Amino acid sequence: MPSRDGTRRAELAGSPRDRDRLRGAMLRVAKRFQPGGGDKSPLSIAGDGRGVLCLHGITGTPFEVRPLAEALGRRGCTVEAPMLAGHGGTLADLAASGWPDWVRSAESALDALQARVGGRPVAICGFSMGGLLALRLARLYPERISALVVMSTPLRLRRLQVAGIRALARLPINFRAHPGACVPKLAGSDVSDPDLRYENPGLRAFPISALEALLDLMDGVRADLPAIQTPVLVVHGRQDHTVPMEDSLELTGCLGSAVIERLWLDKSFHIVTLDVERDIVIDAATRFLSQHAGWPASSSSP
Repeated sequence: MPSRDGTRRAELAGSPRDRDRLRGAMLRVAKRFQPGGGDKSPLSIAGDGRGVLCLHGITGTPFEVRPLAEALGRRGCTVEAPMLAGHGGTLADLAASGWPDWVRSAESALDALQARVGGRPVAICGFSMGGLLALRLARLYPERISALVVMSTPLRLRRLQVAGIRALARLPINFRAHPGACVPKLAGSDVSDPDLRYENPGLRAFPISALEALLDLMDGVRADLPAIQTPVLVVHGRQDHTVPMEDSLELTGCLGSAVIERLWLDKSFHIVTLDVERDIVIDAATRFLSQHAGWPASSSSP
């Protein structure tokens, strides 16, 4: 007759089907915290004199903007999608970087792209933090930037998030030296497409030091907005769980540009460049740049 302890162990072990279910659930949870296997390499596409710089978001890689960059390349544009400073590696790499590093790497990519198109002004498509960098570059170099497409761009984040990050940053801790102090992305990448959510090779957490740097960048860009005269297309997903829709509404209300267009996506989460309405984003961005980036009429059709 089995002992009481043996019966208990059998109950805990469960049936083979139960064990398979438990193993599958554990694998799904573990997968959320592992970078995906998508192509994160920088992208450089040769084309004509229409230059477009595509910038990814914080913790991300060029994978986030690859569909848009490749679509613009197929239309004949010269495209650059760099890996921003501190990205593409480990949490420690990102924690050791700051917003001035991100700006400098975007500036270097801008220099390289302009050299490839004979010094002509170029357009910038920026996703999330890449949108902040696009706006900052347009403020610093208005004569070099012909048009902007900014997508899911954070200006403030939510009050409790900001308060929590600032409170942590006031602690007597060098968070750059402690990359393990981070905020995990419990649900994985903020994209509704489940395959792309786990294929995304970006980091699965935000180092505290990087979040503090992001808030500082937001503060600077908000002050820049009234002085930005560049034509801008603002894109945001209504189901975004990362950046509130109010940020894009504030953005469109504060920009100094005479040309501001809006695209609100009903089904998309945060990463609109990968999500289920990415073709709508690509078509809208291409059309906007064709109309407002100063491209020759003979080469501006999609």
